[in-house]
Amino acid sequence: MTPAGPGWWQCVALGPDGRRLWCAVVWSERRADGSRIELPVADAEREVGADAVCTAVYDDERRVVQLHVGTRGAPKAPPMWFVEVPESAGAPPAMNLVAFSGHGVPAGSLRDGVDGTSATGADQVGALRWYTATGEVDQVYVQPAWRRQTVGGALIAAGAALCAGRDWSRLWGDGQRTRIGEHWRNASAW
Repeated sequence: MTPAGPGWWQCVALGPDGRRLWCAVVWSERRADGSRIELPVADAEREVGADAVCTAVYDDERRVVQLHVGTRGAPKAPPMWFVEVPESAGAPPAMNLVAFSGHGVPAGSLRDGVDGTSATGADQVGALRWYTATGEVDQVYVQPAWRRQTVGGALIAAGAALCAGRDWSRLWGDGQRTRIGEHWRNASAW
């Protein structure tokens, strides 16, 4: 039975040895909202098709090392790479995903906060912050020069794929938004 309307679901692609290769967050009518499937890589590619919003790619040790935001998730966003900055000592603990563009770093790369890079906070395109235990999004920030270029959607897509790829809680919002956030929500499928 086909779901009544489009929904957010996840597809994990498995290699011949059963190892996870990638995990895509998908927006389509083919699966029920919130569902998760695991398929051999060729079947996963067919199932996801062009509907991947963002894909988390694993390395051989099952760590998420890349986040590829598709044009379905952010059609006007620049090629971005990401730095994750955990707030483990926070109450509650949170995760920050900071997006950059350029600096000779390949688009989709995921680095941790201590990874050496020449980029600084002033160079960021935007950032997403959420509570890791619950998935509640606390903040979405886009640099003024990058607004109205689907960067907010790219950040949410990347955060959603990171959470899905790590089997963390699904992202959600509590409804509190700024005027700009309300405008973004009204224009976004998220």
